[in-house]
Amino acid sequence: MKRFLIIPIILAFQLKAFAQPDKLSMLKTKMEGIDSLIERIMLEWKVAGLSVAVVYKDQLLYAKGFGYRDVEQRLPVTVNTVFPIASCTKAFTSMLVGMAVDKKLLNINKPAHDYFPELEFYTPELTRMVTAKDMMTHRTGLPRHDWMTHGLNFLPTDSVIHRIRFLEPSKGIREEVQYNNLMYVSLGELTRKVTGKDWADQLNEFIFRPLEMSSSTPAYRDLTTAKEFTKGYSVRNDSFISRTPSTEGPNAAGSINSNVIDLSHWLMAWIDGGKYKGNQVLPASFVREASTPQMSTPSRPNPNVPAYPDAYFGDMGYGWITDSYRGHYHVQHSGDLPLFSSNTAFFPTDSIGIVVLVNKFNATVPELISSHIADRLLDLPYKDWTGLLQALQQRRATNGNSAPTPKDTATPVMNLPLIEYAGIYHHPGYGTIHITFAEGKLMATHNGQFFSFTPKGGNEFKANVPGGALTAILSTRKKDVTAFKRSKRRWILIFIVMMFLSPCLEVESLFLSAGAYGM
Repeated sequence: MKRFLIIPIILAFQLKAFAQPDKLSMLKTKMEGIDSLIERIMLEWKVAGLSVAVVYKDQLLYAKGFGYRDVEQRLPVTVNTVFPIASCTKAFTSMLVGMAVDKKLLNINKPAHDYFPELEFYTPELTRMVTAKDMMTHRTGLPRHDWMTHGLNFLPTDSVIHRIRFLEPSKGIREEVQYNNLMYVSLGELTRKVTGKDWADQLNEFIFRPLEMSSSTPAYRDLTTAKEFTKGYSVRNDSFISRTPSTEGPNAAGSINSNVIDLSHWLMAWIDGGKYKGNQVLPASFVREASTPQMSTPSRPNPNVPAYPDAYFGDMGYGWITDSYRGHYHVQHSGDLPLFSSNTAFFPTDSIGIVVLVNKFNATVPELISSHIADRLLDLPYKDWTGLLQALQQRRATNGNSAPTPKDTATPVMNLPLIEYAGIYHHPGYGTIHITFAEGKLMATHNGQFFSFTPKGGNEFKANVPGGALTAILSTRKKDVTAFKRSKRRWILIFIVMMFLSPCLEVESLFLSAGAYGM
């Protein structure tokens, strides 16, 4: 009798052994024609070069480079080309937190200050309340405050930590998600405190080496030391313009460099509960927790600027954003730096992972390509993602209006002579901004960045800063709340300028499926 029972068991194992290759072959068939689609997207969005990898369970399903890593020298992008991955770094930092938890060195539900006394917040009450979980899920109450380090190639980490205590929250703790890079910088230091090892050393020892990520490095400044790295490009008059990469050091919010082969190993481990080649590299319990919703965000924050109609429940995990992508459980994070964009994503219940790295600042392109690939592999009806994204951008530009607001051509009347706005403004968190008057114009310097002010009327100016235009209201009276509002971006930067700087930032909209959460 036992003999007859053994035969079905053997057959079952044989069927299982053949099932994955068959599934892999089917998925590869679905990828046919994707090359021409990616090339068309590159032309439409003016991209110099990019690299893509797709995994199914523990198998590499697809990997290819497109375009050029060096346009001038006509050097092609390959699967080995190293790119900065920007905020896709955050999942690595959260995993180091998880590893500390697994070793009983840290409790993410206890105040971070208990482990890291140098980390203080705006009030003693907030200092006593903020936990590592709050920091990983962007719910401390602090807005972005990115302007604090704007223009600085590298602000020492201890200086960043010290300045956080001067940054005012704009919400109550655990009230709302407000994306904050500074909290991930702080998390990197928190793991150093509890492990005794620098963030970069932890990455190399606990993640890069076990996952065979031999081309990955922790600091943006290491990019050009890679055997095969890409330059970053912008577009001017339909020509690609390269710029010198930053010399920024290790930054737990977004400084890792990697390629799609290395990142495919990273995604394989997340898909397989933390295992890579049979070894438990990442703690399984933290993999589950980090890739499930930990803090809710509104899925329709602005009725005038709707997100995708079939993307719902975009919530914060730890270093990941979780959502429902056309009915499929989706975990992803995008990354943006000047001249570079990226997206890493996986579908836990479908065992599919996708990574796209681009050598141009355009968060749209990585997620556009990822969406097309996901649609094919998940047997979803075709969608014109380019058309949808362009329409969405147009709605955002007009804030839901059918026509743009006409420009005011009247000569602006200012409350004060321009020279009276000149001065030195200081804030202990943001540093000093120098505003000078010369040849009938106001000029400003902040963190080594130079920009001009164009009068708009009252106390309001247009600040022509690197990366976009801001609206600035200057006043010597504390009651005159002022703002720098960044235009044509998915968030608004509020930068209060009085006799001191009191900065604040608020999220304009949480566009979950199209990469609002870049570095």
